[in-house]
Amino acid sequence: MQIKKKEVKNKIYKGAIEIFKENGYSKATMKEISKKSKVPIGNIYRYYENKEILFDEIVFELYSTIKYNHIHEDLETISSDLNKNPRVFLKNYINLATSKSMEFFILFSSSIGTKYENFLEELIEIRTNKYLEYNKKNNIESENIDEDFVLILIRSSVTTIVDICKKYSNNEKLLRYYLIKFDCFFRSGISDKFKEINFYTKD
Repeated sequence: MQIKKKEVKNKIYKGAIEIFKENGYSKATMKEISKKSKVPIGNIYRYYENKEILFDEIVFELYSTIKYNHIHEDLETISSDLNKNPRVFLKNYINLATSKSMEFFILFSSSIGTKYENFLEELIEIRTNKYLEYNKKNNIESENIDEDFVLILIRSSVTTIVDICKKYSNNEKLLRYYLIKFDCFFRSGISDKFKEINFYTKD
């Protein structure tokens, strides 16, 4: 009995993933999920009260893990062997994007109308605050920092990481290559770059 229940839920899960990816959350219907999964709609409602609960089951674990990844990101400097050994923060993204490629795409591209629709903005805010706290903790002059410019840069960084993961989730080699390449380009010598482009606000 338990085996059959697991098989039915797995069919619903797979069908829902396809519908959410094709139509987005707001346009997806339980009727379409029933048709795609080949599970009678009445049976689907035995397991999931509504599509919101079903969507939660698909993305919540990934959402929680990515959020944890950002909260606990180590803002270490770029090492000389980064091209061979990406930092832990990127390794986590590589693992998540390749192991849950469909869920990853749905979370970031098909969640309008859900509590996850502003998740990218949430990650940007977490990383911005973390960076500013890091500066303060390390006694880096921060009273004149242009926080709006910091936000622009971090938005670019987080958005690009997510976009690379969505595009190359089915090719781990290219995913790893482009994430590391972007990380090296974006973060190498960033302190000097900030000075060159008037990172600090003028009095």
